[in-house]
Amino acid sequence: MTDMNTGSDMSVNPRYPTDLKQCQLTHLHSFAKGMTVYKQGETAKEFYYVNNGLIGLYHTLDNGKESLVRLYQKGDYFGYRTLFGDDGYHCNAKVLVEAEIIRIKPKDIDTFFVENPQMSKFLLQSLANELREAEQRLAKSAYLRTLDRVIDSIYFLTENFPYYNWTHREIAEYAGCETET
Repeated sequence: MTDMNTGSDMSVNPRYPTDLKQCQLTHLHSFAKGMTVYKQGETAKEFYYVNNGLIGLYHTLDNGKESLVRLYQKGDYFGYRTLFGDDGYHCNAKVLVEAEIIRIKPKDIDTFFVENPQMSKFLLQSLANELREAEQRLAKSAYLRTLDRVIDSIYFLTENFPYYNWTHREIAEYAGCETET
């Protein structure tokens, strides 16, 4: 298994959850498609690792409209942004492909970061990468026509997640437009 962000072999990667100190690991099996891992606004004291499956991060607006913000697959961590100061999750995490995940609950966040310096660095690098990707998507939404954003989204989604059958709605949400468009 290869980490998409670093290209390193995850089988010898010290960032695999079982190598972490000062935390409780809970293996969560058989999350069926459509199940919610956590909800936007819930208090967050843990984060997750995807052993198998596909997780979608959805932001819900006050009017109920959802946007597909980010995707996580085998070998990815998610839900960790809240460890750096937020009290609650900023999005809903939903299962798109049946998943097996590991919940990682640090006993004390400061001790967790000190005892796991490689993980701390990895999470900060991941935050920076996700911020860069979000800024690039935002810039594209400003200068690309809707059709071009949809084409760009279809290419990205099918290239990076070819095992998933994307719906028109999911593509539109990821492209930042209405399904009718």
